[in-house]
Amino acid sequence: MTLQAFLNTRAHELAHFDPTRFKRIYAQFRAHFEDCVPKIQIIGTNGKGSTGRFLTLGLEHAGFKVLHFSSPHLCDFAERFYKQGAVITAHELEDAHQFLQSLSLEPQISYFEYATLLAVVLARDCDYLVLEAGLGGEFDSTTRLDKRCAIVFTPISFDHTDRLGTTLQAIATTKLKAMQSLEPHTPIICAPQEDLVLQLAKEMASQAHLPLTLAPPPSKLVCDYAYKHHYPPFLAQNLQSALSTLEVLGIAYNLDSFPPLNLGGRFERIAPNLIADSAHNVSGAQVLAQALKGAKANLVYNSYARKDVRGVLACLKPLISHVFIFQIDDPQIIPQEDLERILQDLKVTFSIFSWEHFKPKPNTLWLVTGSFSVVGGFIQSYRHMHA
Repeated sequence: MTLQAFLNTRAHELAHFDPTRFKRIYAQFRAHFEDCVPKIQIIGTNGKGSTGRFLTLGLEHAGFKVLHFSSPHLCDFAERFYKQGAVITAHELEDAHQFLQSLSLEPQISYFEYATLLAVVLARDCDYLVLEAGLGGEFDSTTRLDKRCAIVFTPISFDHTDRLGTTLQAIATTKLKAMQSLEPHTPIICAPQEDLVLQLAKEMASQAHLPLTLAPPPSKLVCDYAYKHHYPPFLAQNLQSALSTLEVLGIAYNLDSFPPLNLGGRFERIAPNLIADSAHNVSGAQVLAQALKGAKANLVYNSYARKDVRGVLACLKPLISHVFIFQIDDPQIIPQEDLERILQDLKVTFSIFSWEHFKPKPNTLWLVTGSFSVVGGFIQSYRHMHA
């Protein structure tokens, strides 16, 4: 069975989660595979992808061979696996899949658990594996892996309340508990957090005898780099968190020759007046609104039903000229009548997006945002039309 055919049979996020399952699966896997690559785990609510990619670029720039495992993907599953300057090839990915298929792994393995093992196999010849947690926390598959040499906590806020808890304390506790299974003295790097989250991080790191480094606000050099590449403040902070991690690991870097971010859907300028950013929760929408403060934009939008759609749109409302609902075939998307009702309540004008009428003018800003499948669907269609 090919990889894609197999993934189509796997349980996704919304399926029943067994917190003990991956521990068993990883033991089965380790009976056939020597997993010795040092791992840097990225956990948080927002900024995991760009922080992990900045860190990967820094490690590569220092001469290390690195695999970056991120999620979710925008257009192609292979995007989750970046190695030595490029997305992994279909041939390498299929070889890793066939190796896993040759093992006697528990048949109930989930989509994300399987992707985690693919990352481990693909990184077997690397110096580092930078891996992004899924929902993140003590039971995440990435937390069960051996040889974690550092954890980076990006900003923690409200998301996945159906799975992680309905209060910030509950969500933060679940995510921060990932540090409790580390070896003593493994470094923890923490991006700026709300006071409650920061206090929890300090207490848990102290109890586990782990050194905690607080990433500072962006330095002048980081701000200059961000200005050069037209990055908003939140990407500058994510870069600073990545650089703080390099410093803790004793790895030198040079921002004068530091490469630009090459991860799609993170404040990505597809065209001069067309930005794509997967701000799928309230905290993501807040930093996006701050980055574009004072601007007005046509918003191409849709979202998963489980997200706080009203909260996201309320944050973005000051910069919205008009909302174009991007229709996409995904069972997780909010029913259109529910989205329209929210837009009406917020007194935001809207219509259905049409490629036929999508003719950006030089003085008009377009912003594509919402769930990853929405941003990915737009980018895929846009590239096809402009190929």
